[in-house]
Amino acid sequence: MTLATILDWTDRNLADFGKSPVRMTHSLHTHPLFSDASLARLLQGIERSDYYVNTMDVSAHNVRSRREGEIRDLPGDKVLEAVKSGQIWILVLKPDRVEPGYKAILRDIYDEIASKQPGFKSSFEKLSILISSPGIQVYYHCDIPGQSLWQVRGNKKVYVYPNNAPYLEQAALEKIVLGEAHEISLRYDPKFDDAATVFDLQPGEMLHWPLNCPHRIINGDNVNISFTTEHFTTPIRRTYHVNFANGLLRHRLGMNKLSTTTTGPAYWSKFGLGLAYKASGLHKKRLNTLKVDFQVDPAAPKSVRTIPGYEYKR
Repeated sequence: MTLATILDWTDRNLADFGKSPVRMTHSLHTHPLFSDASLARLLQGIERSDYYVNTMDVSAHNVRSRREGEIRDLPGDKVLEAVKSGQIWILVLKPDRVEPGYKAILRDIYDEIASKQPGFKSSFEKLSILISSPGIQVYYHCDIPGQSLWQVRGNKKVYVYPNNAPYLEQAALEKIVLGEAHEISLRYDPKFDDAATVFDLQPGEMLHWPLNCPHRIINGDNVNISFTTEHFTTPIRRTYHVNFANGLLRHRLGMNKLSTTTTGPAYWSKFGLGLAYKASGLHKKRLNTLKVDFQVDPAAPKSVRTIPGYEYKR
């Protein structure tokens, strides 16, 4: 795809990018790699380590209802059939392992952003594909990298919240950065919606929001195909390093008055603390084991067939 044709940049979007939630139009919803045939090939070819599949209560914000599942012995077109008739959410990680063309899409996106945003230099870019049933919810959570959400098919309501207390408590963010809490562990109060910016995201639209902004999503009454892009920049990496070290100081040593500055001697001492802690071997994430208790089955109610539970280590 030719550079500078993916997104519809305006003067307002150019100025607000990364500073406030921004909705832009894009052209990737017509890309052949997001057709049913391409997605079926992708779902047919992915390894077990490269996807998550969940089901959950869609009638309420019920985090405890979220279940982990597996896709086994199903052709890709049958998985898409299960999504259409069921109540499942699939996240495909590293789709370029099956189809290198997704990596080319990712590169075009970030080349264009860099051409439009002076000084923007990204690293660790990633594209993940979301395939989900009508009505599916993504519960209140935040992400650690910079992130954008690109709608390809269907519509969804996206609530984006401020990235400060009470919507995002610093101690809770630090536990996510440490890998000791899931992104959806954030406290959600329906009253938070009064402060949310709400978007009805349509095919050919993209959202980008400031770093760590909590958000939640409700699919429309249709199958949703979308993808996320994630990245780090120098400021984002520095914020990560500070949050990681502050998490150690708060949750290991009981310290509470902690600076979040990302410059000067305070930053570099925290950067060193994080490196030393990781090098010590003490840093072991607690979220690498999934408790799987269902299989995707288009013949089962909601395309969910309960199986004896087992642990899967990613």
